[in-house]
Amino acid sequence: MSVEKIRGIIISETAKGESNKQLLLLAKDKGLVWLSAKGAKNTKSKLLAGTQLFAYGDFTVHVGKGFYSVTQVDLISSFFNIRLDMESLAEGVYMTELLRNTCQRDLEQNEVLQLTLRTLGMLEKNILPPSLVSRIFEVKYLQLSGFLAEGCANCGDDSIRLFYHHKEGVLLCPLHKQSGDLPVLPAVQKAISHVLTHDGTQMFGFQLSKESLEQLDFVLGEMVDVHMGMRLKSRDFGKGLF
Repeated sequence: MSVEKIRGIIISETAKGESNKQLLLLAKDKGLVWLSAKGAKNTKSKLLAGTQLFAYGDFTVHVGKGFYSVTQVDLISSFFNIRLDMESLAEGVYMTELLRNTCQRDLEQNEVLQLTLRTLGMLEKNILPPSLVSRIFEVKYLQLSGFLAEGCANCGDDSIRLFYHHKEGVLLCPLHKQSGDLPVLPAVQKAISHVLTHDGTQMFGFQLSKESLEQLDFVLGEMVDVHMGMRLKSRDFGKGLF
């Protein structure tokens, strides 16, 4: 049995028996990795702090036949403050659940890992409304997954007002739009373009009115449903908190 160190963030934790945990790690250079953490639920366990949801760090593991067993965690960030705000926690849980269900297995996901870390960092700072932070995450994640590009999905034109096409989950220009397509508000179109053309913390450099955020939420909810085949209940949980 060999020893390896893996850097990543926990996007799922599941109890196994009275004291053990099974963890899903979004890991640098590896993508999704399942880990076994023996005794991690015990209050005196040295693994307790480093095996919580959102924990980001270096995981020392024993590599067995088809499994990794955690022996040590050098915690970089726990993103603990997210847990102090219910709306932020709800959005963080949704994002990790989305990743758990849609990230491709056995494939490096370093850009998604960096996006996740930046987004959780913004939730922890509580500078923007958590729902807006989560929508920005969705725009970028759809882009990284190959489902969203700037401008019209048919011709790439982004100089004029776009329309949302429900059936295919895409944005279309006036030339290619169809009857019943939803006119995208100028602020929403500008917001999507901003996220698609910026990286790092610059993605989060704007605010939206309530009306614009509601439309962005609607459009992205449909896009995730169309392109990723799911509508997670956790996405709407935070809306019922206030």
